[in-house]
Amino acid sequence: MQLSTAITKIQTSLAKMNTAYKRVVFDETAVMSWEGASLKLHYYEGPRREVFTAEFADDTISLREELMQAQTSLGGEFSFTREGSGAKMDAYICLGPKVYLFCNNMAKSMHEVTSDPQWLEAQSDFLNLSQQFAVDPLSL
Repeated sequence: MQLSTAITKIQTSLAKMNTAYKRVVFDETAVMSWEGASLKLHYYEGPRREVFTAEFADDTISLREELMQAQTSLGGEFSFTREGSGAKMDAYICLGPKVYLFCNNMAKSMHEVTSDPQWLEAQSDFLNLSQQFAVDPLSL
């Protein structure tokens, strides 16, 4: 899958999640890749574009252990953390080799988001999005 197609799929799925949840689930999203030791931002939607990359290492600490495992590098794998709040990332989806979508709700933790009964409707759209990349990983 090409980046432009991936971004369209992400935006469409997030809009469906917001409709099902009856408000915004993730108000910050980013597509990031690793090239050697370098981190590259390919897409960002959210309130802190200017500082996002600089604060990324601190904001993904609760997801980092799983991100470094080999099984999260193919496409379609995802995880949530209950520890994220504020600027700390709540979830990721592996879009392809060394490429990830990071998702965050700046106002609520993932624990608060998933405690809402509307989450049951919205989570299926998150899963469907992840499965699109399992079938057709993003290639940069």
